[in-house]
Amino acid sequence: MTHTIRLAIILVITWLLLSGMFEPLMLGFGLFSVIFSLWITSRMLKIDQERYSFFVTGSFAKFLFKLGVKVVQSNIDVCARILGFKPVESTFVTIDLPFKDDVAKVLYANAITLTPGSSSIAMGDNTLLIHTISEDGAQDLINSDVLRIMPKQYAIKTIEIDQ
Repeated sequence: MTHTIRLAIILVITWLLLSGMFEPLMLGFGLFSVIFSLWITSRMLKIDQERYSFFVTGSFAKFLFKLGVKVVQSNIDVCARILGFKPVESTFVTIDLPFKDDVAKVLYANAITLTPGSSSIAMGDNTLLIHTISEDGAQDLINSDVLRIMPKQYAIKTIEIDQ
């Protein structure tokens, strides 16, 4: 219930700030939009009983920072390959996903896709097919380069993740 109240407050404030209109008709549309969004969200929560915090934790903020650093590093590498300073060695690699949680798997796949020069192509139950622009990028993924920056709450105890 507190999740719904927090979400309602956030939606109302966001709608008011973004619309900037306070006529009765527009406020009615906004109220309808908020109620409809809350209804859809409550139905989704009934279907998917796994709840995740709406707010960003410290380890997730650290992950976002480290991911940003990886994105910048990969941008430099991709630029060097586009300009011809390094060769383009396009390759596919399949890696095992060391996560039980579906959200962790998707977060990991999206982190790889956000990094220039690599793209998650297909996800199986415990595997991920990735296209990379270089052999070095493929080797980094095999050596768990992106896995090391994942937030601690998603780590499985059998895997060493540097934090």
